Amino acid sequence: MSMIPDDKVREVRERAPILQVISDYMSLKKSGANYQGMCPFHGEKTASFNVNPARGIFHCFGCGVGGNAFDFVMRIEGLSFPQAVKFLAKRVGVEIPERPLTREEKRKVDEQEQAYRINELACEFYRGVLESDEAGAAGRAYLEKRGVSPEIAAVYRMGFAPAGWDSLTRYLQRKGIAAAEAEKLGLLRKREGKDGYYDTFRNRLLFTIADLHGRPIGFGGRVMDDSLPKYINSPESLVYRKSEVLFGVDLAKKGMREKGSAIVVEGYFDHLALYKAGFTNVVATCGTALTQPHVKLLRRYAERTFMLFDGDEAGRKATVRSMELFLEEAFPARVVEVPSGDDPDTFINREGGEAFQPLLDKALPIFESFYKGLLKRLDVRSVEGKVAFVNEVSPRLQKIVDPVERGLYEKEICRALGIDRAMLLQKVGIPARQAPRPPQKGAPQKIGTEEVLLTLMVKYPEVVSKVREHGADKLFSASHLKLAESILAQPEDGELDLPLLLEQIESHEERSRLYSLFVEDAHLEDLDPVKAFEQCRQALERRALKGDGKALARELATVDPDSPRYLEILAELERLRNKKSKLL
Repeated sequence: MSMIPDDKVREVRERAPILQVISDYMSLKKSGANYQGMCPFHGEKTASFNVNPARGIFHCFGCGVGGNAFDFVMRIEGLSFPQAVKFLAKRVGVEIPERPLTREEKRKVDEQEQAYRINELACEFYRGVLESDEAGAAGRAYLEKRGVSPEIAAVYRMGFAPAGWDSLTRYLQRKGIAAAEAEKLGLLRKREGKDGYYDTFRNRLLFTIADLHGRPIGFGGRVMDDSLPKYINSPESLVYRKSEVLFGVDLAKKGMREKGSAIVVEGYFDHLALYKAGFTNVVATCGTALTQPHVKLLRRYAERTFMLFDGDEAGRKATVRSMELFLEEAFPARVVEVPSGDDPDTFINREGGEAFQPLLDKALPIFESFYKGLLKRLDVRSVEGKVAFVNEVSPRLQKIVDPVERGLYEKEICRALGIDRAMLLQKVGIPARQAPRPPQKGAPQKIGTEEVLLTLMVKYPEVVSKVREHGADKLFSASHLKLAESILAQPEDGELDLPLLLEQIESHEERSRLYSLFVEDAHLEDLDPVKAFEQCRQALERRALKGDGKALARELATVDPDSPRYLEILAELERLRNKKSKLL
């Protein structure tokens, strides 16, 4: 049980509308009264995830997950209910009275909060140096030379690490931060063989690496000349896991949602060049290979990805590695090619941002780009070249989930190589895989009359009045009576708090089923609510009469025909038949 007062939970729910909460994690498009998107909880090709903003609920018809804003945050952030309430409370400015934490909980929370605080302090220090300190003059000059305005530098929270050995060390000391704690985050290093610490970043321009919510979690430091290493990045820490974080995702969330796509580049300045040119849906990998969590993160916000890695051998290998992830996730990706010898930064600075859009328009699907690149590199006129090509392509071909797409590529490859398709399949041993069963998006559910009546009550106040007048216990069986009575108990002039009512249902399966019923009600739009209520009432009464009739018939079979009860049952059955005929 949560120790958070109910009124606080209600306040958070009211101030954190579900559409706003979910839109922060994934791309949603309006569809009637609802918003739809690709479910972040399972891989799918067609959007089956629905959000109903008016009712404050969501449901995925593909995997059956449903709930309110708290349920969504709990699932996507891996939090408990109290943690999810506090998480949203912080974002919407609601103060939650704290219960005393256990020693272990306090240690974990304190450690994490302290890590965020130290990174925030370091970010402020580096920003201050770049903006106005004499020690940051070299950084300001470098940015000016590269056409980066102070405004853009502020958006990126760029900073400058002075050349001295202990500028940040002394600053953090003044702020009461223990050097050993800053060392854990890679900001300071221990002096070898002697006491004390020194700054990790020195005489470097710094990019702030932020999490989804814009909190600084690490830094990337670049030299301003040709010395090596060109970049130093923060190491992994309690708050920074490289396999899960993409640089600039906090800046790109909105752009990815609006454009339906993400552009993935390798470096900070490539990111900056595209962002400045108006391509706000850009993220960067920054010194780490693309991972499955990265692909899942992109999928939350975008429907497809454009890969923009360097054209050299390392860039090509990185693209092939990422292709396998995209194929496994069945997530559409294309490869953007900049002219040889260019990277996005040099290309945009020379040609201008408007010259970049045609490169996106010409981008090839990632698998097509891969095999066409192979055709150029290998001499496929020779048997040796053909075999080498097939050996390279076959394991990737197997990863294409859609059998139609895979079949079309097989045909293209055979045509290009001049070999028979049966030979290709036999040679590489591609299994004849079954097409995956698509999620049952909006699959017609068998909806009972009681459930139809509940959906009418949720949508139409006049049906609530009719049920109150008639008596909920005469219409609903035990499985739905509690919810019907909860709806009746809501203030007549107030708005129905559906998420709160559904929270009270203990059965997870039942709750999930009801979310799927209530998330979509377009089919009820043109109904006459009173007429619909009457139809439900008659159907439910007929069902009750039928049940009573069966019970009486069973009893009749056991009763002595000469007894008075036998005649009573016959009279009762006749009465039920008459009543039933009037309902037809």
